[in-house]
Amino acid sequence: MTARWSLAVDMGGTFVDAVALRRDGHVAALKHPRAGRGLAEPIVEALDRLCAQAGIVSGDVDRVVHGSTIVTNLLLELNEPPVALVLTRGMRDVPVLARQDRKELYEPVIKPAVPEAKLFPESLRFEIGGRIDADGHEVDPLELSAVGTIADAMSAAGVRAVAIGLLFSHRNPAHERALRAALHARLPDLDISLSSEVDPQPREFERWLTTALDAYAKPLTADYLRTLAEALNKRALPSLRLMRSAGATAPWQEMAAQPIGLAMSGPCAALQGVAACLGAWREPAISLDVGGTSADISVLRDGRPTFTEELECGGLPIRQRCADITSIGIGGGSVVSVLPGGALRLGPRSQGAWPGSAAFGLGGDLPTLGDALCVLDRLPPRLAGGMALDRAAAEASLRDVAGALGLSLPRTAEAVVSAAAAGMAEALKTHAFQRRLDPADAVLVAIGGGGAQHAAEVAELAGMRRGLVLPHAGVMAALGMLCGPDEGDVRMAANESPWGSLPPQGEGPQSLFAPMTTVWVPAGWSWRLLPDQTLALEAKV
Repeated sequence: MTARWSLAVDMGGTFVDAVALRRDGHVAALKHPRAGRGLAEPIVEALDRLCAQAGIVSGDVDRVVHGSTIVTNLLLELNEPPVALVLTRGMRDVPVLARQDRKELYEPVIKPAVPEAKLFPESLRFEIGGRIDADGHEVDPLELSAVGTIADAMSAAGVRAVAIGLLFSHRNPAHERALRAALHARLPDLDISLSSEVDPQPREFERWLTTALDAYAKPLTADYLRTLAEALNKRALPSLRLMRSAGATAPWQEMAAQPIGLAMSGPCAALQGVAACLGAWREPAISLDVGGTSADISVLRDGRPTFTEELECGGLPIRQRCADITSIGIGGGSVVSVLPGGALRLGPRSQGAWPGSAAFGLGGDLPTLGDALCVLDRLPPRLAGGMALDRAAAEASLRDVAGALGLSLPRTAEAVVSAAAAGMAEALKTHAFQRRLDPADAVLVAIGGGGAQHAAEVAELAGMRRGLVLPHAGVMAALGMLCGPDEGDVRMAANESPWGSLPPQGEGPQSLFAPMTTVWVPAGWSWRLLPDQTLALEAKV
């Protein structure tokens, strides 16, 4: 009988991770550099490489699942054209006024809560008459006579997407649907998001902002998913499914129509993979998922991820069910700088996939966390995906930082790595304490390409004494897409060791190189390889 496979691919900030899972539990995986190409091209290349490597033909594939940072990155960078809003008369400034909570108590000047100029400037916020009351009854009919003027203004401004938010539409969506039909009659190519469909709940600011962000992400996301789906169709692969932030998958057409559900989908998928790997584990666990642009932290209780009904991306609140994750801008590509007072700063700016760290040899010259790790020989000469590292370029990128600090290059690199670990540890402690969990009572689970690189140091700073590095930790998000609640009961076989020739136990300081990740075991820590191929890290008492 022909073996059947499931394919999953996750697009991160620096690498594309691809995983193939066979029905008998066998796993094949790889990491593929994103380089500087378009969005869909490296995804297809990664799947082509994976299928060739594992001997998979299209007729053997049952499903293809994809997770992406595209929506998260859109909302972090805000580089897309702004969208229009059509709101109930008298409400045009509600999405800008936001909630009057001051998070930065000691800053003399507070940035606006919502960057209206980038998202929906005043000239693109329109009002329309008509009113639904709190019981869902029509009080005033919708003023459809104003649609022509609104549509003409949108057309003149070159608007590609609009968000419609009318009072109490979550009780009665009739006015929003009528307005959509009227706008589509005049502008058939316009992407339209309705608040009654995106977030049908009370509280206008949250509902309308979430809808506006959905509209903001829609043009680019829809084009990208359509291109990717066509490429897979040409290869006779099954129709593409997308990982949602709520923890399940959906057809790509559904997510193209409502892309806000993709925000933070990759980290959510990674947590599903962790839960599947932990199996019967019931102790509290804290995951540390470190990639090229960020470190994501989350608590697992009874071996399962925890969820929240609101997430934050780039400081913007999004009312969306999602795994409860704290994300900070510290990853392998995070840029290192020295503040006027002499303190080190990492991120939030990242070199990402292009040009990447100076060590990548792709033209980057800014110092990054990855360059510091390279200088300290904590990275192998060649990364997963075949990317050779240039130590001389890494050293050159750190010289200005070393000069500003008055330290040698090795000491500077150590300071950068220590600063990264300190930042991750503080974020981990805050996340855990806010959820009534003492980190000392939990085990740290390291995932992502860089999680195992920093796990022991972060654990020590957070008061934790144990860590786990799961098999296939470097591609956990892709693996987790095949372990969702709508994907059935998944069991992964412990096939060949992902750790190569690693001794079954030993003590640090030492770097342990594996195809998908690198583990750093500092002095005072030991490692032990468990029967299920999990690498256990333990601090000496």
